Amino acid sequence: MKVLLTKDVSGLGRAGDVKEVSDGHARNFLIPRHLALPATSAVLQKVQKEEAEHQAKLKRQQEQIEQFKLKLENKIFNIKAKAQKEHLFAAIKNTDIANAINAKMNLSISPDQIVIEKPIKSLGSQEALIRLAPGQTIKVKLDIESYEKN
Repeated sequence: MKVLLTKDVSGLGRAGDVKEVSDGHARNFLIPRHLALPATSAVLQKVQKEEAEHQAKLKRQQEQIEQFKLKLENKIFNIKAKAQKEHLFAAIKNTDIANAINAKMNLSISPDQIVIEKPIKSLGSQEALIRLAPGQTIKVKLDIESYEKN
């Protein structure tokens, strides 16, 4: 009997695989435990449709990420902070960077997406990373300025 695995089964296969198993194994073990479904044409068509929708969704997300990268590429974001000479009174935080980017570019980047390698505590040019998706980041340039000229 052919079955479509709904969950990973050790020694048999991974979820989404179509396998040929004995009738007894399918009826007595796999199907009652919701580990597999009989591989009928309707079930297989449904799985193929879901897979196509998933691939289309991934493609749309990839296009959005590329648009974000194009918008943020070669841009410098100004952030003003209180400072004494070259040293800031308080470090620049993820929220400060996200607010500066969102205000200038009219985007909706959350502070959780911003990665700062070391605390930003001085004036001048700095860099930060924006995590757009797992494994995909983009560097942005920051120009830290003082409110008051010393």
